Amino acid sequence: MLAWSLSIAGVLLLAGLGAVLQLTANLGYDQARSQFTAALTTQSDEASRNERTRAVGDESARAADVLLGVTDPALVSDADRAGLTTARDRAQKASAEAMSLTAAPVPEPGTKPSWFWELYGRTARLEADARAVRTQTSELGRSSEELGSATGAIGQAGLAVVKTAGGLAAQIETENTPSPNEGVLTLRELSARLVATTSFDEQVAQGFRDYATTVQQVRDGHAATLAAEAGPLQAARQQIEDFARSLVPGVLLDFQWADRVNDLGGDNGYLSGETRTPIESGQYATILLSNSVAEDWPGDSSRALVAHEAGHAIATKCRSMVDNTDSASAEAWATAWAIGMGFTDPGNGTQAYGPPPDSVVQQAMACR
Repeated sequence: MLAWSLSIAGVLLLAGLGAVLQLTANLGYDQARSQFTAALTTQSDEASRNERTRAVGDESARAADVLLGVTDPALVSDADRAGLTTARDRAQKASAEAMSLTAAPVPEPGTKPSWFWELYGRTARLEADARAVRTQTSELGRSSEELGSATGAIGQAGLAVVKTAGGLAAQIETENTPSPNEGVLTLRELSARLVATTSFDEQVAQGFRDYATTVQQVRDGHAATLAAEAGPLQAARQQIEDFARSLVPGVLLDFQWADRVNDLGGDNGYLSGETRTPIESGQYATILLSNSVAEDWPGDSSRALVAHEAGHAIATKCRSMVDNTDSASAEAWATAWAIGMGFTDPGNGTQAYGPPPDSVVQQAMACR
């Protein structure tokens, strides 16, 4: 009986010990798995942040490439190019390293074993995996910071290039007068956008490229205009154009020259001109002049006629004063404006349209 009792007690003792080991193993495993799961969640969040940051950095690098593709040294100086290249290369390196980190495999917790001896082994592995995941999370965090810093460097360099180049529009316009109004107006519009921008991205970079293209169009237009006016009357034509522009500050002028305008000019002894302006808005105009105006320059008649056409052009600044839908009213206004500017020769419009009322002359003098 004593031996039998001792055997039962031993079995019970072993069973109790096994139960304790099983319970301890389960608790240890559950805790390790919970910590591992938390580490995985943190890693996943950091990986997502890293991917978002990398996407922004990659866009900034592409935007930098657009600027670097502009070869005009007046818009992208050598120093700007070097700074942009350095910033872009840094961002691309950070992006490659980030991609490698996010592509690294992440351990899985697996299924929970049944027996305590298996649980102990799996618990140790979970703890080691959790440490590895936390290390990877830290590396991702540092990568995100580097990506953000590199992206910021591109943004700073790119924005400086864009705003500086945009601020050159007025100088470029002046250096390339005359150049067709269409290109100059586009240049002004794109310049205003660049100067007003506060951040740098692909859209801004595309706008910069359009601006650079327009700058070249303005230069080409300048060369083409001078080529079209070449010949024995070129000097007089340019003097007339400069004279007209001096009368109407703020109004863009295009000029077209022909042997006859409205079938007047050439060998019939007339000086002739015509001005075309946008009906609704825009301070710009196209003045057509007969070659005879340049041949007569700087005679009083040619000066007065140019002043009359300038009166049509400056009316784009004072639209509420002029009824440009009525030809007689528009011609009276232009004649009155030329008179108000001191041009009394009949070429000011009085010979063709008669003298305007004094009230119109007084009104026109308010438009400058």
